[in-house]
Amino acid sequence: MKRDSLQLFRTIETLYGIRDLDSLLERVLTEARQFVNADAGTIYIAARNHLYFSYVQNDTLFRGETKRDKYIPSSAALAIDKSSLAGYVAKTGETVLIDDVYHIQSSSLSYSFNPAFDQKTNYHTRSILCVPLKTRDKEIVGVLQLINAKNEKGEVVAFSVQDERFITQFALNAADAVERERLSREMILRMVNLAELRDPFETSQHARRVGAYSVELYDHWATRRGFSQREIRKVSETLRPAAMLHDVGKIAVSDLILKKEGSLTYQERMSMREHTVLGARLFTRTSSAFLPDGSNFRDSMSAQVALNHHENWDGTGYPGRIDNLFAKIYMGPGKRGLEIPIYARVVSIADVYDALVTQRAYKSGWRQEHALRYMRYQAGKKFDPELVSIFLKMDQLLLAIEKKNEY
Repeated sequence: MKRDSLQLFRTIETLYGIRDLDSLLERVLTEARQFVNADAGTIYIAARNHLYFSYVQNDTLFRGETKRDKYIPSSAALAIDKSSLAGYVAKTGETVLIDDVYHIQSSSLSYSFNPAFDQKTNYHTRSILCVPLKTRDKEIVGVLQLINAKNEKGEVVAFSVQDERFITQFALNAADAVERERLSREMILRMVNLAELRDPFETSQHARRVGAYSVELYDHWATRRGFSQREIRKVSETLRPAAMLHDVGKIAVSDLILKKEGSLTYQERMSMREHTVLGARLFTRTSSAFLPDGSNFRDSMSAQVALNHHENWDGTGYPGRIDNLFAKIYMGPGKRGLEIPIYARVVSIADVYDALVTQRAYKSGWRQEHALRYMRYQAGKKFDPELVSIFLKMDQLLLAIEKKNEY
């Protein structure tokens, strides 16, 4: 059922409260489709003169396991030009409303409909409403494309002029929210890049994948336990940036240790381990945009993850119980089992898995089956066994995340 103006303003207000770019983009697409009862849709992000598929939804095709389907591989970018429908909208800043894409009559149009997706999936695209995500400063940050409006009987119909007005207003506000969160994501990635200057293995791509793996693993775990979707979304919005910044404390570790060739001495290993405490300290200053005064949910999660992501389920990890983050660092006995915060237990699995499957200067990337075999072996030792059992069943989703293009 389509929504009214009051629901539109309430939804816009909700969007401005979302503090994670990926969560925001997915929510924008979901809400837009519900406003006009669209069967499917795509949201693109504009970067480097291309449109990158951010999220795709399709109620007809994605009825079973849908999480994998929303991660689109990197080969699927569109040029921002007038040859494709979405490219045309991004290039001109104009909204396009088409009743039936297979009967576009005007010869003056530069774009055409590409039926390749329909032919591959046996889907039938008919009506399309394609709107630019244009900020109040007239910057195009992406494109919102809605497909196949449905009436109350579930029949595919054309989008109405009222649908166009609603979505245009919605897209204007969504674009401003997206631009704000893009700037926030940039700041996070700059912090990751600072760590990369010290440790070349802490790359922005690694951070993004760890963030995505962590969000999906937590989602599966929380769903199994009966958590509400609202609560899961709230945690996910906070968990992704916390996971991306898990190793930011390496900024404060000496290059002599981070870039040393060969084995570290005992004292050097202890100094390296201090990055957990040093990272957590970054999230305890009230002047920080990310960190807490003790009551800030987002900041406290970031501190928990930074401090505890090297703790092991069997108690052999580090740094152990830290009563005062700003006291002289002392590595005591590691936390054990459920003493380790759930968010850190999740990020630990995501971090190690990505390190195993990713090629680095000193090693080739492991095949996924070998990496998952290692994770299974470490269940109950290094990792939470319940989380590992869930993670092992996410193999196809993990591959989709790995192949997803990052803009």
